[in-house]
Parts: sequence; structure tokens; C-alpha cells
Amino acid sequence: MPSLDANLKDPKGYLERMSHSLREKLKVAEYIPESAREILDVGCADGVVTHALAPLFPKARIKGIDLNGDFVEAAKAGQDDIAPTFEKVYLREMLARPERFDALLFTSVLHEFYSYGEGKSSVVKALADAYELLVPGGRIVVRDMMLSEQSKEKTSGAGAIADKIRAVPEMLPLIADFERSHGPLDSLYTVNHFLLKYFYTDNWERECTEHYVPVTNQEYQALFGLLGAEVIHNETYCIPYLRQKWGRDFGLSDNELDSLVSTSILVAEKSKE
Repeated sequence: MPSLDANLKDPKGYLERMSHSLREKLKVAEYIPESAREILDVGCADGVVTHALAPLFPKARIKGIDLNGDFVEAAKAGQDDIAPTFEKVYLREMLARPERFDALLFTSVLHEFYSYGEGKSSVVKALADAYELLVPGGRIVVRDMMLSEQSKEKTSGAGAIADKIRAVPEMLPLIADFERSHGPLDSLYTVNHFLLKYFYTDNWERECTEHYVPVTNQEYQALFGLLGAEVIHNETYCIPYLRQKWGRDFGLSDNELDSLVSTSILVAEKSKE
């Protein structure tokens, strides 16, 4: 699991941003088996999601892990016998321990494995480690920003959206920064990627270079297939707040907004045999 300590200039702002979308992130709870007794939340930050899961699974032991020590200490605040437990530890180090889990959650964190780890190999290692930590029939639940392979194709529709973004003068320096890191706004892939981050100006130096969508939905499915896990749920959608914001900020039509997404939830299950 990558460490953000050296890159995070505004940890308070980061945690506030993470907590704002709590209800949306708690959709992951729908895919945790009701019978789950051991749940691991990987990259838990200050434990907002982890704590929120506790009353939904009162019979389960829930653990959150992260590499940022300050976040882990914040998560431990108010911890009692029935609350989740938290630890600063690498996911891979968990393999040497006896406990195994009914569900492992990656909630808006795997893109950070890519950005602050060793690229795609860090994502592959994380999913492989998670698979080994599952009991038979256990599930990996990934919620993250994902785009499709098809979105990388250059289309006139992407160009039209990019033109509307460029028509807003204050976007021009942000676009220049973005294109230096991620390439030109000439496909839905790059246009959609820019739209996911242009409003994080308070920490723009870090946010601009971070790759929000490094692994496509199809690549995630292929990785799970290589592990021998069965994908039992695959959902991609656009959070209503973002759809409304993009339409308002850039005058995008409903048809243009229909081509944009923000989030995917992928659930993969380990064989019960």
C-alpha cells in the first residue's frame, strides 16, 4: 500500500473531501455478505467509512489499515470494544498472519496505489494479496473511478465537450497542467479524467499529477480473471452531483453528460472450493 505522507500537503482538506461522499461510498456495504464475520477496509484513511460500516455489520469484526500514521491515530479516536480496530500496516504484511477475511474493501484507494506506488504493478499486487487473504467464497469489493477501454478512442463528441471546457477562461491554465501530465483532451478518457479533478484547486499541484483512472474497467475484470475470481457485480455510473456540476459549469447537454461517468463498483468472489 502506497504512502501519501510525502505528497499530502493538506491532510485536513484530504480527509474532509473523503468524508463528504460518505453515503455514496457506503454503497460498498451492499456487496458485503450479511454473514460476514471478518471485514478488512484497505486504505481506510481516518476510518470514516470503516466506522460507518460497524452498525451495519454488528456481528462482524471490522479492521481498517492505512500507511499514514496520523490517519490511523485519527481513526482510533473514540475506539471501544465494539468499534472497528485500526492499524498502520502494509496489506502484504497481513499475509503472514493467520486471520482471513470474508470481505476486503478498496474504497476509492486503488488509483492511489498506482499513483504513489509502482504503477499498475502495485494494483496487481494489491488485488493478488487481497485474494490470498480471502476465505473461500469471500469477496473483494472495489469502488473507484474507472473508465472504459472504448473511451480512449478519439471522437468528435469528446472534442465538442473539450471545446466547451476550453471556452471557460479559468480552465485554460488547469488544462495546460493536466495535458502535461496526462496528454491532450482528445478522447472521452482524458476529457472525463479532467472533469473528475478540475475543481480540486486547493491542492492542485498534487491532484493534477495523480492518475485518477489508471486502470480501466476491462483491465480490472481481466485481473480478477487471472486470479481465478468470478466478477459477480460490475456497475458504472455518474454521481448525480457531478453530472449536475459538469452541466452547470460547462453547459453540457444531456447527451454529452450521458457519455461521462465517475464511478465503478466491481465485486469479485473467490471460489468456495
